[in-house]
Amino acid sequence: MTAPFISSDKVLHLQCPDSWEKLSQEQLRYTLQLIACGLYSEVEIRTYMLFRFSGIEIRKKRQKGVSCRVRLDNGKWHYFDIQDWQVQDMIRQLDFVNSPEKMGVRLESIHGLQAVDRQLHGVPFIDYLNIEACYQGFLKRKDKGRVEAMARIMYRDENGDMPEALSLDAAEVTGTLFWYYYIKSTFAAYFPNFFKPANGEVGDKFNVLEAFNTQLRALTDGDVTKEEIVKQMDCWRCLTELDAKAREAADFKKRYGNKR
Repeated sequence: MTAPFISSDKVLHLQCPDSWEKLSQEQLRYTLQLIACGLYSEVEIRTYMLFRFSGIEIRKKRQKGVSCRVRLDNGKWHYFDIQDWQVQDMIRQLDFVNSPEKMGVRLESIHGLQAVDRQLHGVPFIDYLNIEACYQGFLKRKDKGRVEAMARIMYRDENGDMPEALSLDAAEVTGTLFWYYYIKSTFAAYFPNFFKPANGEVGDKFNVLEAFNTQLRALTDGDVTKEEIVKQMDCWRCLTELDAKAREAADFKKRYGNKR
């Protein structure tokens, strides 16, 4: 990132990311650690981010602000005071942390494993189904193990194989969930006919296995001999077909009601 500098008109210029995509991997992990630890309010999280990412060091607290310093691009220290209202104004550009479903980045590697495609392009349909099953299990039980099972599919070794076991720290758990929030938001935008509200079928009433079997039957037209082929297809190709079928079904119902 660009070091702070003072322009010819004597204005101090600080640099700080204003979107998920502009965070470096180190910055992303730090942000996830702040969120995951559960010790700070939303305002405190953004304030910590602002000071760390801008390179601001706090020297002394004052009645309505803090005395600070930053190392400029020329290597010299610059000393200055920041008022509370100025901090509140500056952290607005970090509002993006309140929208995890827009996190179009992810931790690229954890424990020597590399992340699959950001939007799951090239990921087999069966792997997507298993990720979703683990996610639904997490929603019901809030079990960290379900998120680690998700991560085992979403992170692979150099040969593209899933690890036999994977233990995540709090930041990695949060990062995996935020990444999947983004994926689900992306799928909802690309496949609006298929990803619609479940008409109240949430929580314990939602049968994951039944839902997945329904999807497989739709993609194979009931031919069980095609199941293994479908399971290994790119999940985007399968979801495109399911979205088309959902649109056709909705058009038929709109035109003819429940007649067959």
